[in-house]
Amino acid sequence: MKSFKAGFPKTPKAPPAPPKTTNTVAQPTFSKPDTTGAKPASPTTSPNVSRPATPQGDAFKPSGSPQASSSSRPNIDAHSLQGPQVPSPNLSESDIADLALGRTPGKGKAATPRPEIQKLVESMKQENPGAEVLRYTDQGGHPMLKQPGLPGGTDEGVCSAMTSEWIRTTKEAGGDPMKGSQAFGKLTENHFGKLIDKQHAEHLQGEAIAKLNGACMKDAEKLEGHVEQLRGKSAQRKEINELLTNPDLSPEQRQGLMAQRGQLTREIKDGMAQFQQDQANIDQRQTAILSLVEDFRTGRGGGHPGVKVQDYEPIHPDTFTQKLYAGTQENGLYRIGMRKPGENADGHVLGLHKTDGPNRLLDANTAEWKTNNHKDAVNLTAEHVDRLYSHYSTFDITRY
Repeated sequence: MKSFKAGFPKTPKAPPAPPKTTNTVAQPTFSKPDTTGAKPASPTTSPNVSRPATPQGDAFKPSGSPQASSSSRPNIDAHSLQGPQVPSPNLSESDIADLALGRTPGKGKAATPRPEIQKLVESMKQENPGAEVLRYTDQGGHPMLKQPGLPGGTDEGVCSAMTSEWIRTTKEAGGDPMKGSQAFGKLTENHFGKLIDKQHAEHLQGEAIAKLNGACMKDAEKLEGHVEQLRGKSAQRKEINELLTNPDLSPEQRQGLMAQRGQLTREIKDGMAQFQQDQANIDQRQTAILSLVEDFRTGRGGGHPGVKVQDYEPIHPDTFTQKLYAGTQENGLYRIGMRKPGENADGHVLGLHKTDGPNRLLDANTAEWKTNNHKDAVNLTAEHVDRLYSHYSTFDITRY
């Protein structure tokens, strides 16, 4: 995946760092971040049923194509980046606070990153001259995520909540990168439990929306079956009309066919009325679900509405960097959601802050970074995908 950065030459590298030991860690399981209506047909035509549109974006998990490339480096496996996998019973906010006294050890001090994360970050700095670490994030090494009994949706980390709060703190700092970073640091150092609560709430909200959408899709499938029945009756009536053109029919035969036609006409009329009612109900539910999805997306932007820049597209070594660069041209804060292959695959989220000056990158598994410009931030993001997330298949971009 060296070709990720082919389009953006870097400034000359700093003198090489002393040799570092190779760190091998296990395949990661990252945090789960990152759902229209037909006109009624006439009795003599086949009605069409509109299916609910599945919400897209980082609110759900679409299928993706397999990742085609692999890095020439040793495969840095990062199971320990994410912390242990533990059962996830639902706990209250106060329970979570009690797990670690509601704050990180040493109030006002950042948790010390694990040695393997420090080595990984130092190696990335050598590959990306000018990149600076504003603070380590290393969510998998945080003591609160090592506690047993974490609430649902947080046992695999809090990358989505962390990115959301990173966006919020920067927005509330007027878009100033350094003020936003300082506010974000105070949150992660003193109130990490809030990230767990937020991730849990997002998990419940996402599950609720998915359940509503699934029920709506099932009803749409039933409606399609009803439509097929109406089509069959319409075809039978058409055949009777053709039979009635036969001048050799006896009066009894003609009377029998007309009775059958009348019965079919009544059934089609009643069926169309029910179809229109059911279709209107599905359309109404679909509109409500789309509204919930917009609220969900706003929550993932720290309470600020977002604009979908790019829906899920393949992560391909020949196009990823250019797509990411093109999709983050406007100044603002970006949420980059990534998915592994498969309908129910896990995901991960990165944050990127684009300005006309210094840019920032947030990865909950490594650090909050600062680069000199936009291209360097894109290259650093590609470095993360190359080293840690090459097994992810698709990505989307939302601007806040």
